[in-house]
Amino acid sequence: MKRWRHFLVAIGIIPALAIYIGLVLWAGEYITNHHFVIDLLFYVFAGLAWIPASAKVVSWLAKYEAE
Repeated sequence: MKRWRHFLVAIGIIPALAIYIGLVLWAGEYITNHHFVIDLLFYVFAGLAWIPASAKVVSWLAKYEAE
């Protein structure tokens, strides 16, 4: 019965995502609206930056599910 990990991720992902979105919005106020290329690079980076963190969480879940 290792379902507590799934519960922990389900409960923890909402505040983590809200904090990430808040930080991106805060940073976007200072970085964007200067030049189109800077805006594009910022939004591409901000849109993809959450992937390494979520990959670590998924690998953590998968490592213990395989046992």
